[in-house]
Amino acid sequence: MKDILVLYYSRHGATRELALALARGIDSVAGAQARLRTVPPVSTLCEASQPEIPDAGPPYVENSDLEECAGLALGSTARHRNGCPAR
Repeated sequence: MKDILVLYYSRHGATRELALALARGIDSVAGAQARLRTVPPVSTLCEASQPEIPDAGPPYVENSDLEECAGLALGSTARHRNGCPAR
């Protein structure tokens, strides 16, 4: 079984829905399995921290997820297109 990492950041849920649909598609292919992961919310405060485990949804990505995957699908909100806030 080949793991395909579906890694996303979603602020309001649209990118999350796309990631879930992509994961379902991957899971429908024989020999492929989606590994759905996300990242902590972006904070403008350096002092801000997030719990190690999200309240809901898939777990946060770890280095081992990247090391163990055979492929990667990456998605984020438009506000991260260049690392700059939305204009």
